[in-house]
Amino acid sequence: MLKQFIMWAFFCSTAPFVCAQEQNLSDSTSCDTVEYSIPPRLLNEVVVTAATTINKNDRKVIRPPKETINASSNGIDLLRKLQLARISINPLTEEIAIVGGGSVVMCINGVESTSSQISAIRPQDIIRIEYHDNPGVRYTGAAAVIDYITLRHDTGGSVSLDAFGAMASGRYASIDHFAGQYNHGLSVWNVNVGFMGQQKDKWIRDYEESWHYPNATVIRQETGLPVKVGGSGLESLVNYNYMNQRGNMLNLRFGFDFNNVPNQEEGDRHAMLVTSDAETPVEITEHTEERSSCPTFGIYYLHKLSDTRNLSIDANGSYLKSKMLHLYSEDGFEESSRVNGYKYSIRFLAMYEQHTGSHVWNVGISNSSSFVRNTYNLDDMVRIAVNQSQTAIVGEYSNRFGNWGVVCNVRATYNHLGQEGTDIDRFYALPSMNITYRPAAGWFLRYAASLDYSMPSAAEISAVEQPVQTSMIRRGNPGLKPFRTINQSFSATFEHRIVSVDARIEYRNEHCPIMESVVFENNRFVRTYFNQRSFQRLTTGVSVSLRPWQDHLSIAAEPVLTRYISHGIDYAHSHNIFRMGLSVDFNYGNWLAYANTMSGPANRMYGEEIIEEKDMNQIMVGYKRKKWSVHLGVFNAFMRNYWMETRNLSALAPYTSKAHSGRNSSYLAIKFNLALDFGRKGRDVNVPENDFDKESGILTGTK
Repeated sequence: MLKQFIMWAFFCSTAPFVCAQEQNLSDSTSCDTVEYSIPPRLLNEVVVTAATTINKNDRKVIRPPKETINASSNGIDLLRKLQLARISINPLTEEIAIVGGGSVVMCINGVESTSSQISAIRPQDIIRIEYHDNPGVRYTGAAAVIDYITLRHDTGGSVSLDAFGAMASGRYASIDHFAGQYNHGLSVWNVNVGFMGQQKDKWIRDYEESWHYPNATVIRQETGLPVKVGGSGLESLVNYNYMNQRGNMLNLRFGFDFNNVPNQEEGDRHAMLVTSDAETPVEITEHTEERSSCPTFGIYYLHKLSDTRNLSIDANGSYLKSKMLHLYSEDGFEESSRVNGYKYSIRFLAMYEQHTGSHVWNVGISNSSSFVRNTYNLDDMVRIAVNQSQTAIVGEYSNRFGNWGVVCNVRATYNHLGQEGTDIDRFYALPSMNITYRPAAGWFLRYAASLDYSMPSAAEISAVEQPVQTSMIRRGNPGLKPFRTINQSFSATFEHRIVSVDARIEYRNEHCPIMESVVFENNRFVRTYFNQRSFQRLTTGVSVSLRPWQDHLSIAAEPVLTRYISHGIDYAHSHNIFRMGLSVDFNYGNWLAYANTMSGPANRMYGEEIIEEKDMNQIMVGYKRKKWSVHLGVFNAFMRNYWMETRNLSALAPYTSKAHSGRNSSYLAIKFNLALDFGRKGRDVNVPENDFDKESGILTGTK
């Protein structure tokens, strides 16, 4: 008893010293936790192991267990095994999403990265993963940030191949990534290429809508016929990084992305139409195709002023060239539109950061500018030019007071949007904060609140009309105004060796949001946009992770219920959507197995539109060696008919669209990973992120 008392007295007495030392590490923003190890001989053979997940003021720090790293084939596979709360990974596309909506920024050492780069990470090189589920001023606009902190290699190199294929009769999906890296002294060169493609040969869309004219109602029912849908995408990147011994860094990246969708899943259909005002069925066809190319560049420079101060400059840009074709035919009536467009985007951020004890200060200036020009070839050629910019001065302060922590920031922004002589100029002061508290060992509580204003998008504000089908058009609205958004959230987390629980409640309130409405003008139905009254979203969910066989088996469940309330100028709607995610991960020796179900990522409501999608699932069994791994399994096992349903609750033109496979939706899946390296030696490194803009701003004519 006396020996144990002396041991723990030594442990507690050294903790403040170690905590003070950690404040000087480049990878720590504050002294939120004690992260160190003590040799077993000092503790009389008692080993102290750090927690796998550590909650900090602004993020979660996850140090993956050795067994999980050894069982993973790449960075995305490791993320799936970690079963992070609110994060879902589409097993067919590897798209990473967050429950509740919003963008997820993926980074490697702070630099925003492509899925090819994430797939190329060797799990053995991952030091930790930082999960920013409430991002600060560096990541303005992102709902979540996942940052892989990896080793920096001084010598040698590596090549890797990651291939995934899912096949069935007349259908396939493929995701392939290739990466190469060469390290020489203070320099590192990277090349990454990724390809994604999918195709379905029998995609059916049933459609039912009602048109309420002033003196009559017409009901339109479409019985879908099979069509082929699918598309492909290519992303490529060349990256150069230089870091000297002091820590000053220069990072250059050049990329090129190409996307080709010859048959759009939500824009292609073939059907027989029966209307209430005609006895004879008529044939209708709709076809939509899109193509875009986007070169990008980025430059980042970090200057270490001292151990506690640094200055960073981050600039990047892109040029997006896009084309869209939309055709519609119904009983001799034909409509077509072609859109050609381009968009220049430049973003810049300069940030000064200083650490003083547990205090962290960030001050910076940022600018984001874009110029969009789209040409609509309708009956007459219409050219639309929209320019947008935001300039901001940002400041952030974080500190810890015993078991309490606080992060406060404010952005003073000047926003400009201009189109054809119509200008919107606004100045906003946008504060946000989060408060954290640790009531006991393993527990972590956090409350966060933020204020933001959203400008109209280039597509919404475009002064152009596009035909959707006979007697219906889609129109932009140049009279739209910015709208206010307030976000609040509260979370409670409990971490234990065997069980982890993350309960969360979020509330979002949009005042005068921009949402679609249908109006009747000149004997036509017009789908357009207005500043409506309000939109509210209340999300409650809990993520439970069990590790009954800690190093070999983990089970996670995440039920989420979201309540939507939309108040328009002339409507009021509410709707509940329940989601359930389940996952099981197993590894023993060289053998691996995992299974998961995922609620449809499209599930949401906004305005008068509700989208719900059938759950997806995946079962895989694999075998792994040090440099390669192979998995076999089934995607959408035992699923008779996959579907996606869209409902619109408009009083004038309500509709229900149900797109489905119309048959067995199971795929045979195979995954192969190969990673080879030579002569590598590593050390730690941190690099901040870039952010590229790839939104075309085209007003679409599809339903």
